[in-house]
Amino acid sequence: MRKARAALQRWASTLCAGVCLGAALGTLSAAPPDPAAAGPPQAALDLMEADIAEVQAAFAAGELTAETLTRAYLARIQALDRAGPQLNSLIAVNAHAAEDAAALDAERAESGARGPLHGIPVIVRDDLDTLELPTTAGSATLRGHEPLRDAFVVARLRAAGAVILAKANLSELGLAVGRPGYSSAGGQTRNPYNARRAPSLAGDGVAVAASLGMLAVGTDSIGGLRGPAAVSAVAGLRPSLGLTSRAGVVPTALSVEVTGLLARSVPDLALALEVIAAEDAADPRTADPPERPEHYAEGLAEATLDGIRLGVAVDYRGGNREVDRAFVRAQELLRAQGAVLVDVTLPDSVLNAGRDILDRLIETELRDQVNAYLLHTEQGMPHSLAELLRMSESPLIAGSPTPVHPARLGAYRAALRSPGLADLHYLHILSSRLPAARAAVAKVFADGELDALVLPTMLCPASSLLHDYDSSYDCDADDPLQPAYLASVAGLPELTLPMGWTDAGLPLGLSLVGRPFAEAHLLALGRAFEQTAAARRPPDLPAAPLPPPLSSGDSPTQ
Repeated sequence: MRKARAALQRWASTLCAGVCLGAALGTLSAAPPDPAAAGPPQAALDLMEADIAEVQAAFAAGELTAETLTRAYLARIQALDRAGPQLNSLIAVNAHAAEDAAALDAERAESGARGPLHGIPVIVRDDLDTLELPTTAGSATLRGHEPLRDAFVVARLRAAGAVILAKANLSELGLAVGRPGYSSAGGQTRNPYNARRAPSLAGDGVAVAASLGMLAVGTDSIGGLRGPAAVSAVAGLRPSLGLTSRAGVVPTALSVEVTGLLARSVPDLALALEVIAAEDAADPRTADPPERPEHYAEGLAEATLDGIRLGVAVDYRGGNREVDRAFVRAQELLRAQGAVLVDVTLPDSVLNAGRDILDRLIETELRDQVNAYLLHTEQGMPHSLAELLRMSESPLIAGSPTPVHPARLGAYRAALRSPGLADLHYLHILSSRLPAARAAVAKVFADGELDALVLPTMLCPASSLLHDYDSSYDCDADDPLQPAYLASVAGLPELTLPMGWTDAGLPLGLSLVGRPFAEAHLLALGRAFEQTAAARRPPDLPAAPLPPPLSSGDSPTQ
C-alpha cells in the first residue's frame, strides 16, 4: 500500500491534465496483488462514483487511507476545476486538507473511526462559516474574511471526522438574480455536463457531480440545493425548516432558509444527515422537531415503493417538452414499483402567490440579517449591506475581470430601500399568509392520504450562461411556475434525484416532497426510486470552447 500511495503522490504532484487525470483517478486499487494469493483479483475502487460505505470498507480493509483519498481529490480539483475544463466550482481549497486527513488516519489506527464520515472529503458552500478558510458568500468585498468559528453544521461534520476540503462558489449572497452560479469572488461556475450551461445557484453540485469531493453542505432558500442537484445529476436534500441549524450562515431569508446536503446517492445523504440534524441552542428553530430519528440510513436497503401513495402535482407541467416526457417516464417507473399515483392540484397560495411571498421575504429580511452577520467582520471589510454595496461599486471591483453582476447590485439597492422587519406587509406574510399556505398544503396531504408529493425539480433544463435567472431559455412557457416555491413556502423537506436526460445530454431532476420532519421516510422512498431509475451518470467533461467571463462593460442579457 505504501508503494501505491507513493505512486499516487508522485502522480498528484505532476498533475497530468484533464483526460489523463480522468483515466488515472477513475479507479484506485490497493497495493499490487500478490501472485501467490488465493482467490480472484480484487476489483478496483471506482473513486468517480464510490459511496461512503464503499470507501469506509476500503479504509477498514487497509486498501485506502483518508490521506490518499484526499490527495486524489486535490489533484482532481487542480486538473479539472482550475485547469482542463475549468469548471470553476470552488472559491478556496483547504491547503491543510491532506495533513488533516493524515491525522484522521493516525487517529483511526490508534482508537478507531469516529463514525461513517471519518476521513470523508466534504465541500462546504462559501456562505457557511469555516475556520481557517475564508467565507465570502461570493462577494469580492469579503475576500479574506475568516470567521472565528465553524458554522454549526460544519462543526458537526468536522467532529464526525469529515475532511473539510474546499469552499464552493455560489451566486453572490445566495441571490437568484443575474447569471446563475456567478460571483464577484469566484467568477462563473460551469455545468460539468455542458460548459456552456449554468450550474444553477452554486458550484457544490458541480463539485460533487465531477467527483471533486464526496459530499457537500449548503443552504436553500428558494431552490439553492435542489437546483444544483437537478442540473448536475446528483441527489440533494432540503430538510424541513428547523431540522438543521442555520447558525454561522451568511443569511438570505432565515424565515425560509435551511442548511442541507448534496451527494451522489441517497445513502450518502442519509449518513450525512445523521450528523448535521441536531438541536442547536444558537438556532431556536431547531427545537421544533417533535422527534429526531437516531438513524436515517437504516432500512434503506429494504426500501420499497409498493403501496406508497404519491400525489402528482399536475400544475407543474408545460415548462419544457423534454422535462414533461422525462416526468411521465418517472411516473411509469413509480407505478411499476407498486406506487399509487394520485393527481393533485396545489393551493393558489403556493402556486401563484408563492413568488410574491418569497420575493417579499427576501427583500425585507436581507438587509437586517446581512447587517447582523457583517457587524463583526475584520477591519477594511463591509460592516453592513450599505457598505457592501458601496465597496461593490468601487472602481477596484467594478473594473475587475469579475465585477458584481448588475442585477445583484439592484437587489442590494432594493433591500436597502425596504422598510425592514417592522414592515406591515412583511408581518402579515409571517403571521397570516405563510401559516395559511402551510395549512393548505397539509390539507392536500391529509385529503389524499399521501406519503409524498412528486414533481419535476425544475420545469426547464439548465439555462445558457448567456442568460439570467429570469430568462425563459429552453422553456416552452414564457414564465413557468417554479416548483421550488412549494417546499420553501410550506417549510417541507424535498429530496431531488436524477430522473433522466434531454436529447442534448443535460440532466433532469425529480423531486419528492414529504410531510414535516419525515426525512427518514422520504429518503427511503428516494432510495427505492434511485435504484429503479439508475439515472445518474458521471460527466464526460469534454474540452469545449467556454463563454467569456462577465466584464464590467458587458450587458448581462446579451
